[in-house]
Amino acid sequence: MSTSIILTTAYLPTIEYFALIAQSEVFCLEAAESFQKQSYRNRGYIMTANGVQQLIVPTLHSTQRSCIRDVRIDYKGRWQAEHWRAIETAYSGTPYFLYFRDFFAPFYENHYEFLFDFNLEITEMLLKLFKIKKSPVFTEDFQKEYEKGNDYRNLIHPKKEPLFVPTPYHQIFDDKLPFTWGVSVIDYLFNTGPDGSYLQKLPRC
Repeated sequence: MSTSIILTTAYLPTIEYFALIAQSEVFCLEAAESFQKQSYRNRGYIMTANGVQQLIVPTLHSTQRSCIRDVRIDYKGRWQAEHWRAIETAYSGTPYFLYFRDFFAPFYENHYEFLFDFNLEITEMLLKLFKIKKSPVFTEDFQKEYEKGNDYRNLIHPKKEPLFVPTPYHQIFDDKLPFTWGVSVIDYLFNTGPDGSYLQKLPRC
């Protein structure tokens, strides 16, 4: 795999997102693009007793055509309480939820003005929990294309096939639901703990 990659910002990033970071030497976050709807930029997916649930961070319509770093979060609704309730309901019975819950709770109590900053702090916290000693660098100008094999901005998307072979791990509802790939890396964290070696070993499709 290339030693340098470029990714978009993401809310509750997927396992493949973190596998790419873990298997690269340098990762760059796109900070000069325009916001794109229906992507991982403001949505994440968790595994619940009823299947996959989508969690969307609402953004102010007036800033959606702005540079991604200028897109503001909309707090008119109670999305924070709803997201945290969904996460607690889904994962309270997992082996590691009680151990890690206090790392996540502040993100659903404090207000962040900008989506990019909110996502970045969650990503940096997850990197520390998985003991991935890397920090992102940021683009300064938007480029439509980068070197092939490095640019994953349009490859990790809810409507596209995963880049990594879905190596199964224990999921709390696997007694009644099949193993599900494409959910947030917090699903892996709460179910199996912060074993970063899993991310290092995932083979690409």
